[in-house]
Amino acid sequence: MIESAVDLKDDAGEMEMVKLPNKDEANTEVKSSRHPPSFFTDDKGNLKFVNLVVRNPCTVFFAFLFLAIFLCFLLAAFILDGLPFTEPGFEYDVYDARSKAYDSLKLAADEVKSDRDVLKKQGKKESRIQENDLDYTYWIWESETEEGLFGTKNSIKAMKENMDLFMKDDNYDKYCRIDYRKSSNTFGECLTPLSNLNMFYPSSWNVTKVQTVIDILETDYPKNVELYNNNVQCVLGIAQNNTQFCTGEEDDKDIERVTLLTNDIYAITEEWDLSGELNPDTIGQTNLFAAYLKELNTWRGVVDFGFDTGFSIENPVSKYSRAILFWGSPLNITDDETSSIENDDEEELETKYTELLKTYVVDNFLEKMNKYTKMSYSDEINSYYFMGILIFEVLLEIVTMDGMLAIFSIVFVFLYVRLQVRSWFLALVGMIEILLSLPVAWFLFAGVFQIEFFSFLNTLCIFLVAAIGADDIFIFIDAYRQSAYHQDPAVLESLESRMSWVYRRTGTAMAITSATTCCAFLCTLLSPLAGNKSFGIFAALVILVDYIFVMTLFCTAVVIYHNKFEKDVCCCDIFSSCKSRCKNSNPSPTTIASEKMTANDEPVQDRDRVSTFFREKVFGLIKSPMKRAIIGVLLGAWLIISLVNAMKLEPTKETEQFLDKDHPLQKSVKILENEFPIAEDDINLQVYFSWGLDEVDRKGVNQLFKPEFVGEPVFSKDFKFDQNCQTAMLVACEELRNNDDLAPYIKRVGAVGSVSCFVEELGAYAKLGSLSDCDAVKSREWKDDNDWQVSPSDLTNVMEGFINQKSCFSDNEDRILTYYADALGWDGSSLKYAAITVENQVLDPFGTKSEPVARKQYDKMIELADKLTTDMVGVCGVGPRMTDLDQKFIFMNTQSIYVRSAVQSSVLGVFIAFAVLLMSTRVFHIALFASLSIMSVLLSIIGTMVVLAGVLEALKQS
Repeated sequence: MIESAVDLKDDAGEMEMVKLPNKDEANTEVKSSRHPPSFFTDDKGNLKFVNLVVRNPCTVFFAFLFLAIFLCFLLAAFILDGLPFTEPGFEYDVYDARSKAYDSLKLAADEVKSDRDVLKKQGKKESRIQENDLDYTYWIWESETEEGLFGTKNSIKAMKENMDLFMKDDNYDKYCRIDYRKSSNTFGECLTPLSNLNMFYPSSWNVTKVQTVIDILETDYPKNVELYNNNVQCVLGIAQNNTQFCTGEEDDKDIERVTLLTNDIYAITEEWDLSGELNPDTIGQTNLFAAYLKELNTWRGVVDFGFDTGFSIENPVSKYSRAILFWGSPLNITDDETSSIENDDEEELETKYTELLKTYVVDNFLEKMNKYTKMSYSDEINSYYFMGILIFEVLLEIVTMDGMLAIFSIVFVFLYVRLQVRSWFLALVGMIEILLSLPVAWFLFAGVFQIEFFSFLNTLCIFLVAAIGADDIFIFIDAYRQSAYHQDPAVLESLESRMSWVYRRTGTAMAITSATTCCAFLCTLLSPLAGNKSFGIFAALVILVDYIFVMTLFCTAVVIYHNKFEKDVCCCDIFSSCKSRCKNSNPSPTTIASEKMTANDEPVQDRDRVSTFFREKVFGLIKSPMKRAIIGVLLGAWLIISLVNAMKLEPTKETEQFLDKDHPLQKSVKILENEFPIAEDDINLQVYFSWGLDEVDRKGVNQLFKPEFVGEPVFSKDFKFDQNCQTAMLVACEELRNNDDLAPYIKRVGAVGSVSCFVEELGAYAKLGSLSDCDAVKSREWKDDNDWQVSPSDLTNVMEGFINQKSCFSDNEDRILTYYADALGWDGSSLKYAAITVENQVLDPFGTKSEPVARKQYDKMIELADKLTTDMVGVCGVGPRMTDLDQKFIFMNTQSIYVRSAVQSSVLGVFIAFAVLLMSTRVFHIALFASLSIMSVLLSIIGTMVVLAGVLEALKQS
């Protein structure tokens, strides 16, 4: 794009050969023949806009500048409202089967909840102080010694010190989650943290009893362990007067032995309350006892939360551990804002409680928590923490650092532009127009086109426009400097003619490149993801606005520079205090250049080192046919290698890391995901099998313009919740709960699957009249007579009492309407849908597993849904729809879309580039080879990334 004075001689060759009567007539005639008068051109062939700029540079400059600032004001005052970014939860392919299933249930649940708001208020439980979960604090520990975290008293005390930071604070009881389940304490007490430190700090420790249990399980290992696991369900059932888990073939002596062993273990673990003192002499015994408990199906959940996957009888050493402290609401703390909130506004109250807790933690603990996480704090352990209310603080710190990097990059671009244009004034104007491109494009994006979906990806445009804008500035200023050496005297006849030549020379080239770039970004419209589309449209607008500013604001700045700063430029031009800067240069730089040209001084334009290198070195290299052949062979081999590796591109096989791998928060997340088994106390992904829902109605859905509108729920008219349907659903629940083959897919709690089934409690309520006797409910003896089902005619009356009962399966004593909030489709007058919920063994609501891991779980859940459809054909009128409400299955599909969209957009972008190049050059082979060059760059980048990923993986494994 940048040509030297030597190149420009050819452009003027035709004019030099034309013999005309006199100089003025020659210039006028030649120019007029090339650029005849038109709407944009005057009689002399000069652009009318350029004439306006040259005659009124300051007026035009400030007019465009104030217009841009005014648009920024409109954007801030009338368009932006709070945080501009669209929640990531709305970014998915709305026409994919997974998103349809998700929205079918999500929208139905939201509509039903809205319809029953009055019922919920009437039947809601009045929460006691700090009875509900507000937040959690995770402590994650990593050992630096071979003995592990629980091998020495120093490491155990170091972990306890982390916990005591909160627990020994005078105000801890005002914020902790309170446990009211102990009848001996009417007012409740702080819920004991979930931690394996509890067993090392028990209220009492019976060394003899513990050793007796170890000896029994150790004898003939694993015979006695298997004996216990085979009989414990029967023992627990007998304790609840329920013999359904007994086969009748059990030996009475075995039952007695298992009963006694169970009682001993219960007595031991009941003392684990973190209230005693550490006894260094019992550390080894405690670890071994915990290792044996991990082998027992019904006790595994008591200890597996705090030990890592490598902890076992053979290796009672845990390198990693974790603990959770619980914070509760509603808080018994008020201020002016809290007292002004109405009691019915639960969400606003919860938000205020969260802010109060955040203030308490940040003001009292955060500094010390950060101190604990420093590597130098302890020689034996590394500590990390994770807390929901602190995530924003961490992210704010990261965003601040990223903002500093963005400022650094902008400053770097500014200094580089200054170096190239050799003017502080032009560099400053250039950066102003680059930065103004973003809010003005945003105004067009949100104000003119009314696009509401603003993706987080859009923030990347600041780096794109900094690079592309600087490139446009270089092109314009280089063309301006070349014009001073043009061999055609007509170009330097006046500043109007000179700037018209510059404007035409750069305007077309930059228009073509900017249009090509815009089209490339608009290729993202092929993606089904609204976030990608939003980014593509916004980026295209930014590039367009930047081009307009270069051709207007920067062009005007060049005229001002020409008039006031170019002649005898000092290093500070615009900042100079010289009075001469307020006046136009006389004679002007254009007049001086014209006089030199007329005097035949043969001015020669200085070339930069880059131009010299390519002209002399690179061109000299490729002139040789032999060297061209060698280069061609090497490039061909490289492209083949890149193509082979690029074809290996696939969705990530590991959990995505959003922070640096050495960041404490990222380390804690990685440890939590990779170093611990799935514990019974872990919160895993809830998967719903729902009957009564048809596919969501997507009519009128366009996420770009209405991100939050994803359709309307459709309830099936064929759904029948009669006695047969209820029976079939209960049978399905028991099958999902008791099928051991589903253990890799459905989380096990107490040796059975974690399955939530409101039909079970509905039947117990219909049979027993209430759910007050939870032992009778859980015994399931009420269903033996097979008369527990509720007829459709009685359903409304039964539901009125049922929804206000306390669920027997809720640890928080939630009422039915709260505990089965998304599974029970009761709207106050009819049952719109019904669902069974299972807890997935692998996936959880907080992390994001890789696509292959998630797909394996998804395929199995689909298989279960198909089986339920087959087993219950015609019973409920419709088959079940399977989905989760945390978008894990949706994101699994989104990962594949990223790869597919990248390939499609890249291919289309290359075709667009070829078309633009062909139209602009009108030379087929140049357009073809240029397009192939672009494609080769893409392949090389992708191939290199895949190769580097493989190298990094190999280094990590070594």
